[in-house]
Formats: sequence, C-alpha cells, structure tokens
Amino acid sequence: MTIVLADAGVTLRPFAHEDFDILWREETRDRGDFEAPWSPDDDMAKQRVLARVDHSGTWRDGRVLDLAVVADDRVVGDVQARRDPAYAPPGIFDLGIGLFADRRGSGVGTTAIRLLTAFLFDEEGAVRVTLTTDLDNTAMRRVAEKAGFTQEGVMRGFWTVGDGPARDFALYARTRADHEAR
Repeated sequence: MTIVLADAGVTLRPFAHEDFDILWREETRDRGDFEAPWSPDDDMAKQRVLARVDHSGTWRDGRVLDLAVVADDRVVGDVQARRDPAYAPPGIFDLGIGLFADRRGSGVGTTAIRLLTAFLFDEEGAVRVTLTTDLDNTAMRRVAEKAGFTQEGVMRGFWTVGDGPARDFALYARTRADHEAR
C-alpha cells in the first residue's frame, strides 16, 4: 500500500530517491531555530537521511513512518509518525515535522500534521497521538493547537542541547475521542 494523503494544496507521499539531494541540502543548511544544521561532511547523518528516504512510506523497523511534504509541486519538508512498542502500548504515536525555511508560517505544517494525524486514527488504529516542541517554539505550538491538539503539560529539562541546560518542552496530544468529536 502506498500512502498518499492530500488536502488544501499539501500532499504527503513517500520520498522518491531523487528527493534525497533536496532533503540533504536543507538538512545541512537550516533545521529551524531549535536544531543546528548537520555538517555536509557528517557521513553518519547523511546515511540516516538516506535511510529515511529509502524506507519512506513504510514503517521503518516497525517504528518510524517518514513522508515527504509537498506543496506547489515541490518537496518542502518531511513529517514523521513514530511508535515504540517497547515503550508504549499499541495505538500510541508521536509526530515530528521539519519544513524548509521558505514554507514555515504558510499553513503547510498545520495541514501536514492534520493529514498524518487523521491517517493514524483512521488507518493505523491510533488511540492517542502526541507531539512535543521546545517551549519557546511558538510557531510549532500554534500548529499543534490549529491541528486540534491540546497542551497537556511541560516536560522540564526534556531536551539536552550541547553544553547548555536541558530545554523544557511542551507536550500536546489528541485522543481518539478528540478525533471522533471533530
């Protein structure tokens, strides 16, 4: 089964092999305000990105689903769903998204998160979908709220960053009841 989800001019689809160069270029140039870009010489990072592309559209290792975000007929980022049966019961998923700088703030992220969340509830049996973001990432926090997620709390000292203090992260979630009520 090939996963293709579309709405409001945004399509989520598996990466094609030719998308790798675009994704790698962006990952080494800009990963947003809260993550440093990877070095173009980082072979391990390059292999991880290549694996994401090669396994896109399938549950890699049964745990991660990566999809390209396409708008205006070009790849503008990626979105991931993660599940970890060793950590959480069945039906629990976590989301991640990375948009290229020129598409942030355009509504593409909200649409992508909505599409993937609906897919997880409707096709993958989700009972709960979460996403987390740096407490200071107001743009992603707006995306979560527009996509129907509710802030459940703040995870103090959640994300370590270099030699600085660990960052606090906001935790958002949607439950099956939230999804069915929409």
